[in-house]
Amino acid sequence: MRERSSESGPVSAGPQDPSAPPASPLGAGIHGDAGERAGWFAVLPGRGGAHPGLGSPGRRGYLAGLICAAVMVVAGFPLGLLWAAAAPHLNVNGALAGNESAFAVQSDIDARFGLICAVAGLIGGAVALWRARDAGWPVPLGLAAGGAAGALIAGWTGHLRRSADALHGLPANASSVLVDLVDVRVRAHGLYLVLPVTALLVFGLGLWVASLRVSSGSGRRGAAHSTRSS
Repeated sequence: MRERSSESGPVSAGPQDPSAPPASPLGAGIHGDAGERAGWFAVLPGRGGAHPGLGSPGRRGYLAGLICAAVMVVAGFPLGLLWAAAAPHLNVNGALAGNESAFAVQSDIDARFGLICAVAGLIGGAVALWRARDAGWPVPLGLAAGGAAGALIAGWTGHLRRSADALHGLPANASSVLVDLVDVRVRAHGLYLVLPVTALLVFGLGLWVASLRVSSGSGRRGAAHSTRSS
């Protein structure tokens, strides 16, 4: 009887089950805890698929966040000029006469600043949602940081544009209190947060609505599949 060879040939794999999912080229390392962590990052959909959530956004994400921040900062200059043009004027003669109603216009000046910042934040958040909603966390970070800096620049620009004209009508011996009252500036400092907060709210609300649409679409497809299976 011929002895069986100790070297065994390659064992051919049996036929693969067509219903089984294809094997991952990355090996088993993608499964288990690592796979669960990788799947956790894909939380919100974008135009090109799932967006990275808290994971690494990549070069495109960092660039998108930088652009958002730069645009919000640069927008502060025209917003300040717009505020200077739209803000009501203080009656200097009435203020010199001691008419307290002349200082009531200061609240309107702050209100115009807040309204302009709110509209700008609405536009900025909508554009960021439209162009970079799948770029990751640098986009809202850029909206927040750039929006805050842009609001400060807007207040500073409007102050420089209007203060010289407002203070020109005061006498040379005007007290510092009167100068402070007549000066055109943002008195409610909380208004500087209107621009970034509005932009973030619009951006976050848009992502939430998009996630609801994807969830409802997946639910309808699952229900249709169950109906066909039954």
